[in-house]
Amino acid sequence: MIAMIHPNRPYPLYELPRIDSLKHMLEMQAQDYPDRISFRFRKGKEIADKTAAGFYRDVSALGSWLLHHGIREKHIALIEGNSYPWLVVYFAVILSGCVIVPVDKDLPREELVRLIRHSESSHVFTSKKLAAALGEEVPDVSVHLLSDLDALIAEGELILQSGDRSFLDFPQDLKKLAMIVYTSGTTGESKGVMLNQANLVADINSGCHFFNPEGPSMSVLPFHHTFGLVVSMLMYICWGVTVFINTGTRYLMADFKDAKPITVMLVPLHIQTFHRMIMENAKKTGKYKKLRAAMRLSLFLYSLGIDVRSSLMHEVREPFGGDLIYIFIGGAALDPYYEKEFRAWGIELITAFGATECSPGIAANRNFYHREGSCGRAIECCQLRIADDGEVMIRGENVMMGYYHDEAATAEALRDGWYASGDIGYLDEDGFLFLTGRKKNLIILSDGENVSPEKLEAGIERIEGIAEAMVYEENGSISVMIYPDEEHMDRQEWFEEQIRHYNDTLPPTQRIKTVVLRSTEFPKNTSKKILRHEVRKELDHV
Repeated sequence: MIAMIHPNRPYPLYELPRIDSLKHMLEMQAQDYPDRISFRFRKGKEIADKTAAGFYRDVSALGSWLLHHGIREKHIALIEGNSYPWLVVYFAVILSGCVIVPVDKDLPREELVRLIRHSESSHVFTSKKLAAALGEEVPDVSVHLLSDLDALIAEGELILQSGDRSFLDFPQDLKKLAMIVYTSGTTGESKGVMLNQANLVADINSGCHFFNPEGPSMSVLPFHHTFGLVVSMLMYICWGVTVFINTGTRYLMADFKDAKPITVMLVPLHIQTFHRMIMENAKKTGKYKKLRAAMRLSLFLYSLGIDVRSSLMHEVREPFGGDLIYIFIGGAALDPYYEKEFRAWGIELITAFGATECSPGIAANRNFYHREGSCGRAIECCQLRIADDGEVMIRGENVMMGYYHDEAATAEALRDGWYASGDIGYLDEDGFLFLTGRKKNLIILSDGENVSPEKLEAGIERIEGIAEAMVYEENGSISVMIYPDEEHMDRQEWFEEQIRHYNDTLPPTQRIKTVVLRSTEFPKNTSKKILRHEVRKELDHV
């Protein structure tokens, strides 16, 4: 089958009704498309469906339960992995005028307690396991089990049936604090980003007009991060397409086959892992040369306007459900090398740029207007400019209210109405944003040379046998720490030789002097970013 190829050039934004609030978004879907499947998810051994009308009814019932029990104007922590109940609690809390505090369930217990205290949460929705783990650490906090949610919804249904419209008629104040999201803290302690509905609505409207998902999706990224929540979930609700909720890595490949998504949103580490998995499997089965030849043919025909990638690359595409067209990439910079590799398989990597502080979308490539290696162009709700030192600055309706209980950090981040992202980059003549690294991660050598570790890491991670790598400064020179794959563990001489070859491609000032191997994975947050400050502590300790 030959697919139509669209020219890569500017075109009008997609048309979609604008939402006025998160409540308006749910009401619109429930009223206009009541029987459309909004969510699919595993429930025991079965796959359950939930319609747009059914979802809004569950949210309304739980919201009615909250108001009926006097839970008003409260900060409510939500500590659990991705699930359908998570989404019901999220919307019920915000739409009843409370503040939601999504927290990573995998954080150490002392950090969970710290965030509950710091956010001033008086209620927590969590699992039975985490409730027991918190124990007596938060005795003054009311704990509600997500396993009891069906009972709470049933009680809320009775409240609705009695004619109580407290929740249904609850006014939505878009400028009021709605959400406190803690940053991933890759370079230090996490901060509580304050977002209101106006921030979220601006980002959803802009993002939905920028991109067309063209069909069902699968939600993989954690909901307690804004990219996983707003872009890979809330925008899909607004688009009105079905989302399959993946509840854990162990189900990921099985969910791909059951969900058959056209679009999925991931982080660069997923891309590197999938690519390595496919290439290693081709080598083990003796099909590597055949695969490479097919990829060259695929790209050659595509360049001539002939798209046969779906049929030519059927075997590669099958593990992802067979229908995958777009992978939306956020969370960190992606090596452009992978864009061509996946394009040969009939999968476009649509890169974007965001920050928790910007709700999170800032810039994105589009279905048919994208630039290799870039993060795309600014979405319509915000503006970009590059400061004199190369830092990317953002201004717009999506920019946060500030950091919770941290005026100093707020003043440092928000400067004359602009959010200082901490990312270094530049804009090309067409407004496409290219990132070159993080300001805090820059290595400044004794001769004043600024070196971006991320740029070096992108090349290093293509070397055979390297699962992960981190570049850092040590005693005035550049070093790299490598976590090898299983087949290359302890092969110090091999990696030193590979790095010598890699150095030949670099300017003298950027060449790597020392290679260090580690036997365990790097510490990472749930966005799969390496926690550089934790690695630095390990090095200092040694």
